[in-house]
Amino acid sequence: MERKTKTNAAAKETSLAKTTSPFAWFDEVDRWFDSFRRSFEDRFWGGSLARVTGPDAAVREPLVDLIDKGSEFVVRAELPGVAKEDVDLTVTSDGIEVRAESKRSREEDEKDYFYSERTYQALRRVLSFPEEVKADLASATLKDGILEVRIPKREPTPEKKPVKVPVD
Repeated sequence: MERKTKTNAAAKETSLAKTTSPFAWFDEVDRWFDSFRRSFEDRFWGGSLARVTGPDAAVREPLVDLIDKGSEFVVRAELPGVAKEDVDLTVTSDGIEVRAESKRSREEDEKDYFYSERTYQALRRVLSFPEEVKADLASATLKDGILEVRIPKREPTPEKKPVKVPVD
């Protein structure tokens, strides 16, 4: 029985090779890499970096740093091309949600040509804090596409300093 399975698989490969182009294996390699990338993202980042929500609108998760400064948490999020007015920031005692949506359009109507361009981007990221914070004292700035949010901790902890260890 095992021999028949191998023979059938070999026959399928032969018929596939005859019906497809000699470069069809590139498509198969692309599928392998896509599958590997998706499983890697699911394992380490909890899912795809680009999600589809609502009416097929792509919502991207911006890259974020969460820094523990001892007395406060500093959250830095990359929001390229987003204006202050387009940012929706919510801080609670145990987490933060950053949302941004920007729509831009540009039109030029000259004598010999017409130019029209529209762009849309949506960003959303939710993080939990490892300790309770004072959400009402949070402050935020947006400069050069980087959103920086400073949130004081409810109970400050001493900042951990590295210790030099001699090597024998």
